[in-house]
Amino acid sequence: MKNNSLLKSVELFLDDKPSVFALRQQARNVLENIGFPSKKNELWKYTDVKKIINSDFDIAEACEEKKCSCGCDKDCKKNECFIDVKFCKGRLHIEDFDLPKGVNVLSMPEVLYEGEYKKYIFNSFDMEKHPFGALNGVYLEQGIVIEVEKDVECLKPLVIHYHNDGADKKQMNIHNIILLGTNAKAEIVENFVSDNNNAYLMNVVNEIYLKKDSVCKHYKVQNESLSSYHIAQNAIQVYEGAKYKQIYYSKGAKISRNETNIDLMEKGANAEVYTMYRAKNGCLTDITTNVNHKVMGVNSNQYAKAVLEDGSRACFQGKVKIWKDAVECVGNQLHKALYLGDEAELNCKPELEIYADDVKCSHGASSGALDRDEIFYLTSRGIGKIEAENMLIEAHLREISEMIDNEKIKDCFFS
Repeated sequence: MKNNSLLKSVELFLDDKPSVFALRQQARNVLENIGFPSKKNELWKYTDVKKIINSDFDIAEACEEKKCSCGCDKDCKKNECFIDVKFCKGRLHIEDFDLPKGVNVLSMPEVLYEGEYKKYIFNSFDMEKHPFGALNGVYLEQGIVIEVEKDVECLKPLVIHYHNDGADKKQMNIHNIILLGTNAKAEIVENFVSDNNNAYLMNVVNEIYLKKDSVCKHYKVQNESLSSYHIAQNAIQVYEGAKYKQIYYSKGAKISRNETNIDLMEKGANAEVYTMYRAKNGCLTDITTNVNHKVMGVNSNQYAKAVLEDGSRACFQGKVKIWKDAVECVGNQLHKALYLGDEAELNCKPELEIYADDVKCSHGASSGALDRDEIFYLTSRGIGKIEAENMLIEAHLREISEMIDNEKIKDCFFS
C-alpha cells in the first residue's frame, strides 16, 4: 500500500492472545492488499479521502482514570430515562451499567477475551469491500456488545455517547455489536459531540443482528468539529419478521460518510432508513445506503432530506437490490434537497438493481431553494428574514424528526 499514515505499530490489549492477534493481522493484511479507496472506486467517486489517509493521526491513548476530567460527565448528564454508555476520546468509560434483566452490555476486550460473541465480529460484511472497516479491525480493541435477550423489551433507550473534546490529531476506531434475540425490542441512540477545533478521525463499525420478530430503532446524531473526519459502517442483518429503523441527523464534519448496508435475510423482514442532514460550508456529507432484498416478501424504504449551505458538498447514494426469486418485495427511496446558495453541490445517485418480477420499487429526487413568497409572508408579519429562513429550514427537516416515536429522544437529541 502506497500510503500507510494511518497504520501504526502499536501494542493492543490481548495481542498475546493468538486468536485476537490473528483477527487484527487479517484486517491489516486486507488493508495492505486493497489500500484505501480512491475516486476510481465507484462507491467513493464523490468522496475524496486523500486528506484523511494523508493525516498522521495517532492512536488515541487510554484514559487513566475511571472518571476522566475532559468534561464528558458534564455533557452526558445522567438521565433516568436512558441507559448511558460513554466513550471519551475513543475509549470506553468502565462503569457498572444499571441494566434491566435480559439486557447485557459488555466491553470489546471482554468479548475478545471470553470469545462467546466473537463469531459476530466481521461476520456481516466483507472487509475487502470496506477499507475503513479493515482499518477498524487493525485496531480492534474499543467497542461494546449490546445483547437484548429473547422476548425482552428494553424499556429505556441505550444511549452511546462519543465525546471527542481533546481528541485532536487522534484516530479512534470503535467496533460495536448489537444483538436482538427473537421478539426482543430496543432503541439505540448514538450521540457524537466535540468542540469546534479538533481535527481527528472517528471510524465506527456497527454490526447489528436482528433475529425473528425483533424490533430495533437506531438513532444517530452527529454534531462534531468541522475540522474532524467521520466514517461509519453500519452492517445489519434482518431475519424473519424483524424490523430495523434508522434515523440519522448529520450536523457536520469536514468529511462525514455514513454507510449503511442492510441484508433482508428472511421473509417478512423490514428496513427503514431516514436521514436529515445539514451540509456546511467547506464540508462534505456522504450518505451511502445499500439494501439487499435477498428473499421474497421483504420491504424497505429510504428517505433523505438535505439542507445545503453555500459552499457545501454532499452526495447521496441509495441502492435497492432485488435478488433473483425475491418476488413480492417493496423497495422505495427518495431524496429531497434544499439549496441555500448557488455554490452548493449535490451528487444524487439513486439506484435500482432488480433481478425478479412481481416487485414494487421506486426512486426519486427533487431539489429547490427557499420559497421567496413564504419568506415574504413571514417577514410581512414581523418575523425577521433570518428567523423566517430558519423556520423554513426546520420545517423542511421536521418531516424526518417527526418519525421519532420516543419524545424523550426527540427532545434530547433531535431538537
